Amino acid sequence: MGLELTSWEFSTLITRWLLYAGVAGSVGGICSLYLLKAHRGLQGALLKYALFAVLLAITSAFGHFFVRVGAVLEEGVSGMFEPDIVSIIWNSAVGEALLIRVIGLLLLLVAMVFLWRKRRLTGTWVEPGAGVAWLGFFGLLLTATSYTEAGHAVSQSWIFQLVLVVHLSLTAWWMGTLYPLWLACHRLASAEAHAVLHRFGQFAVVAVLLVVLAGLFLSYQLTAWNNLFTSSYGLFLITKLILVLLLLGLAALHKFVLVPRLLFSQDASQLKKSLLVEKFIGAGIYSITTVLTTLVGPMM
Repeated sequence: MGLELTSWEFSTLITRWLLYAGVAGSVGGICSLYLLKAHRGLQGALLKYALFAVLLAITSAFGHFFVRVGAVLEEGVSGMFEPDIVSIIWNSAVGEALLIRVIGLLLLLVAMVFLWRKRRLTGTWVEPGAGVAWLGFFGLLLTATSYTEAGHAVSQSWIFQLVLVVHLSLTAWWMGTLYPLWLACHRLASAEAHAVLHRFGQFAVVAVLLVVLAGLFLSYQLTAWNNLFTSSYGLFLITKLILVLLLLGLAALHKFVLVPRLLFSQDASQLKKSLLVEKFIGAGIYSITTVLTTLVGPMM
């Protein structure tokens, strides 16, 4: 399963991983503004988190594109901006995906900048209303849809592409909300943190179930679950599944043990550590997803 990477392949992986992380933070940040809206003291930190994430995503999206350009010529940094190659790739499926992705990310950015500016002007908490919610929704929808315009998904059915959009959207929400939940545990009283995490858990039960079912469907459509132990794609897929199972185990530990314990304990340190571990596992899952979507093709 080992891979020997060129500098261009490594750069491609890094920019795509940063893109995944940025999108997750953007989605999780916006959703957390609603999840934690009763706790106004957290709004400033959540806005900074979401703004940083969406700017990271936009930068990484363009960075990934120009790395793809540079990989064609392999002539150093100058080759990343060679006009003829830029034009060719821009007019390909990669360029179409980038355009849709950036439009979606810009909608998310507009929503964040609107709230940030209004907060700076008033100096107080700002209600994230329906306009921000719709901008966030369409921004997420376009960003997730962009992944159906290139790569393995292009040749698949519309049902596959729809499931992929749902899978990517819910995964981004799940991973992107982990830091705001950690922040809630860090800054809020135990009873308040319990209320936030309990509410999150109610949404997460359905969301996580859909993520898992969608993931199984997508993997079966791509591989028919053949050659799982004899191909690089299959071995990476199995590793990803193991990490997902670990993530589900932590999620169950949170819901049934650590979160209820907050009602009887003033110490959220164990839960904060567990959330950080969950975030690291999520980063590992995104790393494997990056390899699967960039370097390794499915074997049928």
